Amino acid sequence: MNRIEPLRPCPHCGSEMRAGSLKRHAPICVKNPAAYARYCEVLASAPGSKTGITCGRYVELSTADKTLPTVITLRRLAGAVTWDAVLTVFGLEPPPQEQKHSQCPHCGKFVGGANMAAHAQECQQRSAEPKPKLQPAPQKIYTFKPKAERKPRPKPTPQICPACGVQRLDMSKHVCPESPAIVAWLAQVLPDPEQRGCIITCAAYKALPERRVSMAVLSATYDSWRDLAARYGLKTRTATPIANSKLDAASVAELHRLAQELHAGEFGPSLSEYQMYATNVTYKAAGLAGMYGQRWASVLEAAGLRNGTRSEYTRAAHVRRKAHEAARAAQRTPVASKYERGDEGIPGGGAGLPISSVQKPVPIVRPDEVYKGYVRTMIR
Repeated sequence: MNRIEPLRPCPHCGSEMRAGSLKRHAPICVKNPAAYARYCEVLASAPGSKTGITCGRYVELSTADKTLPTVITLRRLAGAVTWDAVLTVFGLEPPPQEQKHSQCPHCGKFVGGANMAAHAQECQQRSAEPKPKLQPAPQKIYTFKPKAERKPRPKPTPQICPACGVQRLDMSKHVCPESPAIVAWLAQVLPDPEQRGCIITCAAYKALPERRVSMAVLSATYDSWRDLAARYGLKTRTATPIANSKLDAASVAELHRLAQELHAGEFGPSLSEYQMYATNVTYKAAGLAGMYGQRWASVLEAAGLRNGTRSEYTRAAHVRRKAHEAARAAQRTPVASKYERGDEGIPGGGAGLPISSVQKPVPIVRPDEVYKGYVRTMIR
């Protein structure tokens, strides 16, 4: 890095250059006897002739044979500016004038010297002929059909199930959980065979091979799994803690209480829910998680509860927030602004609110704070 490579002289012409450039320059150097003899052979119009070829002919040869240098490189190697000077370096005479290409003064094309006279006469006649006038292209006229008036579609009247109170547009696809057949089937399926008087868990209901009513319909009809159990005279199942558990009885009872109040016993509370809502416990959430290697799922498993998914916890938090906002909106009463005098007109849209939302500014006490030409005003 940052190393200057020394220059080396060419063994033929003596020009100094770096090793990489010298490797490419030495085989094509004009002072190289082998390269000089090849140039004389290529540039001659015929073997043993002293007349050289044209520049265009050399371009064709160098394009076909990549070992030959380009015209620009050959001029630089020979130290010549024109093509005739390049031929002079190799002891050759320039080609005849009729073989060289010339530019036509009328159309600007390059034509051979022998054909220039005929081309110039033809080109002059062509330029003397009157050019046909170009007619503008006909403009296309677009026509638009008037839009057909759409007939308003009649809105279907929603129907309400008389048994469960669910509102549907198409009652033929509705499965009513309060129909006699569904009620008889649920009364047979919901009781837990392991714990008498208790309802089966949601997971056990989802694992049934044949369900006549889906969980979505049950959730829409009943608020929670506990309400469904109360509908059929059952209780929610009490989970059994894992044997040899490190949890004390108070922590297990608190976990089950939060599971019933927050998630209807379907799954246990999350770590943040336990931190916010747990009361009268021996260990905090960090202490319980530390007993099981900082894994809250292991804490719930030791208490006999299922760990909920992230979407389940998010959905439950959203429901609680909506209920809290609804309760606050019912208790919220409008309060009059402290800037009202009591004689302003109160709009019907917002009772107890000022007409202007601009607050009263701080009054100017010192007279020197008012610039000349300005008037002191009070904004209400």
